[in-house]
Amino acid sequence: MQLPPPPLAWKKFLHPTFPNAAWDALTARMQTAYEHSQVYPDSKDVWNALEAVPPEKVRVILLGQDPYHGAGQAHGFAFSVPVGQPTPPSLRNILKEYCADTGYSMPYSGDLRLWAEEGVLLLNTAFTVNAGMPGSHSTLGYGPLVQAMLYSLAADKPPKAFWFWGRHAQKAAYGLPANQHLILESAHPSPLGAYRGFWGSKPFSKTNQFFAQTGEKSINWCLEGLPLPV
Repeated sequence: MQLPPPPLAWKKFLHPTFPNAAWDALTARMQTAYEHSQVYPDSKDVWNALEAVPPEKVRVILLGQDPYHGAGQAHGFAFSVPVGQPTPPSLRNILKEYCADTGYSMPYSGDLRLWAEEGVLLLNTAFTVNAGMPGSHSTLGYGPLVQAMLYSLAADKPPKAFWFWGRHAQKAAYGLPANQHLILESAHPSPLGAYRGFWGSKPFSKTNQFFAQTGEKSINWCLEGLPLPV
């Protein structure tokens, strides 16, 4: 599979900390992985989150670990699955917290792209994974890119919300300057860790409270495309 080029808007935004040479080296390793293994998501989808939310539109950064490693699950948005796919356990827990926090009913799909339309960057610390092998691309070299994204977004106005669920995400964001931003850290939503602090963490309402306090527009979290309740 031929890897499409990274989004130009992100290349320009990150150029001071992640120059073209770094992009070239990373994409070459990604292309090699696609040529020699079964890799998810499909190469045509690998930049979907960045294409959907250019730097100037980012309002919330939700950091996951790596894409789903089963056929048909990953489509370039962290934690999200395409319409028609069964909801994986971590996503099911996210949606349970979403219902408890917002009052909305459980959505019919695990497709989170409506959040991307609201400026929510559904980002993973690795953009690819080998089929059936979680964490297999954690050493492919995505770390410098993700750190450049996080720090560049933190240095940029207006205020943003950063969500770091689990130690892996928190480690990737170590030392991120909070200053004007909201930093939310909790346990990972996986069944193994959700009970350690993910349940009741209320990231959706806390984020909108933060935006209200800073004079920013709230996020419409509704996954049915309905108006927010008054």
